[in-house]
Parts: sequence; structure tokens; C-alpha cells
Amino acid sequence: MDPALEKALNLLLESERAGVIALGTLIADVKQDELKKFLSGSRAMEQRNAEELEALIRDNGGNPSSGIGPFAGKVAALESIRDRLNLMSRGQEWAARKTEVALALAPEDGPIHDYLTAMANRHRAEVEWGRAEVIRLMSAG
Repeated sequence: MDPALEKALNLLLESERAGVIALGTLIADVKQDELKKFLSGSRAMEQRNAEELEALIRDNGGNPSSGIGPFAGKVAALESIRDRLNLMSRGQEWAARKTEVALALAPEDGPIHDYLTAMANRHRAEVEWGRAEVIRLMSAG
């Protein structure tokens, strides 16, 4: 595996792991059942992304990082749930951009390209849908 691609994929892997932790902490602090359910779905997707990225790196000759990105700590450091949710949304935007960077480094076809294309599309959709859903749920509470 190309070292630059491996580094980009490991950055995504570490970031997805941090997202799992950040969402787990956030879920514990949220009182609204519907918002908890929404965040739990997001957490499950982040966990699945981490597992799939780890396998993708390994299956293509790379070494998956065991690290966790700093994002979880940044989210936990914020006082309000609204501020944490806003940072989570910005984190999705960041992940979408970093996925595009990794995609530019990937071979033009094959499993890495296919996975990153799907991941980029998911993150872009999550940014738009998630922002609207969080606003709706926060307004309801």
C-alpha cells in the first residue's frame, strides 16, 4: 500500500474511533429519547466505518493504526450539548474532506476507491441531514 494512502486511511480510522467515543459520551448526557436514538444510529455507523477501514487497510497490505484521534476530547471539553452537537457536525464536514483527500490518493478502481467513494457520499449526506435533524430535535426539547 502506498504510504501516503495508508497514512490518510489511518487518519480516517483514528477519527472514526474518536467519533464513536465522542458519541458515546454525548448519548450518556442527552435526555431526549429521540435524540439519543438518532445519536446511537450515528455511533453505530462510526463503529462500522472504523471496523471496515481497519479491514480495508489490512486487506490491502497496510498496517492499521491502533490510535484514537483527539476529536473525542475536544467534544467532551465543551459545556453544552448544543455546542457538542455543533462540533460533531463540523467533525462530519472534516471527515468528508479528509475522505476526499484519501480518495485522491487511492487507485482509480478497486475496493479502496469503492469504499472511499461510498464513505464520502455518506459523510456528505450525514452533514446535511444530521444538521437538520439535530436542529429539529433540539427545538423539540
